[in-house]
Amino acid sequence: MAKILIAPDSFKGSATSAQVARALTKGWKISRPNDEIVIAPFADGGEGTLDCIESVTAESIRIPMTVQGATGIEHQSTWLLVGADTAVIEMATICGITTLDELDPLGAHSYGLGQAIRAVLADDRVNEILIAVGGSASTDAGMGALFALGFKALDADGNELALGGGDLHRLTRIASPLDLRKPERGIKILADVQSPLTGINGAAHIFGPQKGADAAQVEQLDKGLAHFLEVLGVEDAAGYGAAGGVSCGLSVLLGASIVSGVATIAELIGLSEKIKHSDCVITGEGSFDEQSFRGKAVGYLLETAREIERPVLISCGVNKNAESDSIVSLVQLAPSVQSAISESQHWLIECGKVLATRFNH
Repeated sequence: MAKILIAPDSFKGSATSAQVARALTKGWKISRPNDEIVIAPFADGGEGTLDCIESVTAESIRIPMTVQGATGIEHQSTWLLVGADTAVIEMATICGITTLDELDPLGAHSYGLGQAIRAVLADDRVNEILIAVGGSASTDAGMGALFALGFKALDADGNELALGGGDLHRLTRIASPLDLRKPERGIKILADVQSPLTGINGAAHIFGPQKGADAAQVEQLDKGLAHFLEVLGVEDAAGYGAAGGVSCGLSVLLGASIVSGVATIAELIGLSEKIKHSDCVITGEGSFDEQSFRGKAVGYLLETAREIERPVLISCGVNKNAESDSIVSLVQLAPSVQSAISESQHWLIECGKVLATRFNH
């Protein structure tokens, strides 16, 4: 009998991290019914962060709220109170790209994120805020969120700018609120993107096309972001490009600190201890590729398990790294890519069965 830790990230578009973990567990149990399984869904600060933390922290409470999506449509969402006084906010579920039916690269905004921060600050229990910013739909330098918190972005005539990154080039000055509460242990932005705010490696050029921006719109957004820095009087820096510049705006104007999302979440869920008490670790994600080793959940887990000297097996939708007996992709098992996506639960169970046959203990 062995103790197995199953700690996957989500398979974007087909299964949450919890669904992946449960399916792999079913498959593993078919091949090795006597093993003890510990499930710990993992995330890196993007989609699925609240689910990940909630599933492995007994003292967590979902708090409902009404917020605007990235195009202004109101909807119901939640934030998570962890322990006695830590609030976790997931931008992806509030105003993320997966919440939109139609992309709006110039007009999409982060106002809903600011509403969530405001709701959290109104709760007297909260002394620390963690903001997972992965999966954003906007490129507005966080000004939408700051609007919701009482900041004002003004043009040369003293008029407020429209929401969205498309209007940032008209910014002349920013007026700050006088009575904004700051939590005792601060606000932390969970981000592993090291892109600067501007330039060819910045938020607009790297992530703008994913959010629907054509070449001309990318240039317009990048000029607006550069103007934003000029008005603030600050130098660009690595990490400022995360979430369309949300990390920059909240860092400079709200005093938030930018920290590693994957490392922070790993600490919050006690990942290292879970690995230490396991004989083998199973992880996975939709696309296992070179990006997996750049601040992503799977790459972080692989490195941690290597340091603790525990073997790791990987389940993925598709493997774009070197082939290995320790890696099983759903496209290897399924008759087609479409089947691997649409019937992911079935093929994840099959994957769990195969992985279990490759573990000797």
